[in-house]
Amino acid sequence: MTDAVLISETIEPGIVRLAFNRPDKLNALSSEVIRRLDEALDRIAADSGVRVVILTGAGERAFVAGADIGEYRGRRAKPFIAYQHESRRVFDKLESLPKPTIAAIRGYALGGGFEIALCCDVILCAASARLGLPEGLLGLSPGGGGSQRLVRAAGKYVASEVMLGARRITGERAFQLGLAAAVCPDEELTTAALERARAMLKVAPLAQAEMKRLIRIGPDAALPAAQTLEQEVLFRLYGTDDAEEGVAAFLDKRAARFRGE
Repeated sequence: MTDAVLISETIEPGIVRLAFNRPDKLNALSSEVIRRLDEALDRIAADSGVRVVILTGAGERAFVAGADIGEYRGRRAKPFIAYQHESRRVFDKLESLPKPTIAAIRGYALGGGFEIALCCDVILCAASARLGLPEGLLGLSPGGGGSQRLVRAAGKYVASEVMLGARRITGERAFQLGLAAAVCPDEELTTAALERARAMLKVAPLAQAEMKRLIRIGPDAALPAAQTLEQEVLFRLYGTDDAEEGVAAFLDKRAARFRGE
């Protein structure tokens, strides 16, 4: 449905693209967009045929340029608070999705758009990318986890510069800071995202889900506890059919045929 605020489409077997589709508003988030994203994530989680998700924005100007500020007018506290709680819940769902996610950013990824990108496993930036958390310019602060995910991803001083001065990070700077896995010309962004998605299809899905969980929760634990968790994951995976297939395929010098079992 091209008139939907969020387009979900299979672009190759196993790879789904979610495109925020409000180009006239720079793909700004709204209550409807959040609801559609929530529904799409549920469908993807339940579909074993989906292995990788690429998130992007429609048009050339923005990934997601933030929230639709028109919904904030009037100091209507109850709907504002409800929207923020719902956004946080959906963003958390995106982060914990047991399948790899790639944010492919062209143009603006501000406010909630940057928060969505920070929930993804891999961020790819086009040269035109501009990332930031400019809520302070509205007399507000981030509410979808952006302040906490950014400080964990890039450190206190980068987060302070971005938030306290409403600074925007270029795609090149995001790459230098380790926020982005790569920066490329705008016209190469789709190809770069597909290359990484195809590589992810080759990894066993159970192992992928467990490694994603380790990356997400390990840094918040003490190192010995995180190492113990890592070994528990390894031992559990060793007993799976996928591990037996992966080892056999390596020794037989053939491509593995993983089934997620």
